Formats: sequence, structure tokens, C-alpha cells
Amino acid sequence: MVDDGQSIFREITRDIANLRRHISIIENLLKEQPQGIIRISQETGIPRHKIRYSLRMLEHDNIILASKEGAIISPDFIKSKERVLEESEHVVEEINELNQSLRSMLSRK
Repeated sequence: MVDDGQSIFREITRDIANLRRHISIIENLLKEQPQGIIRISQETGIPRHKIRYSLRMLEHDNIILASKEGAIISPDFIKSKERVLEESEHVVEEINELNQSLRSMLSRK
């Protein structure tokens, strides 16, 4: 897909990139915790400034907690795995509905 800066999908594409990064960090922390910014960056290949941003967002959403040794997954996140999966499925359904509407609308013209 060519990104000319005018796409109606520009913002959601950026959000998906952020979500991929957040999920990569969560996956890394589930394997071993606590981990600091440098270690996460080395393990994932994601630049430190992006790790820092993601950690701040994940902490704000109570997915991770900060500790002296580094980031850890919050117990609340672990307890809410089913809810997280349900939210993910709901978002996918909404995007599929939008895609179907767009296909239908554009095939008429």
C-alpha cells in the first residue's frame, strides 16, 4: 500500500504499529521479568525511545508495573486474559465490518 499521507487509514495504521510493539514487549516480559528498557530493546530490536513510550502507555493501562529492577507484568493483566482476548476479537469484528462496508460501497461505483 502506498502511503501518500492522505490515507483515511493513516491513524489506524500508526495505532496498529504501536499495538504490535506493545504486544512484542508484553510477550518479551512474559518470557522473563523484570526487564529494563535496554534489555527489552536488545531482545526485541525496538529502539529504546519507542520502548520507553510503550512502557509508559502499558503502565498507564495497568498492564505492566515499574519496579527497581525493571518492568513486570501486572497481576491484574494476568487475571484479565480472557477479557483482553474478548476485546481483541471485538476490535477485529469491527474492522471486518468496516472493511465489508467499504467493499460494498466502492463496488457500487
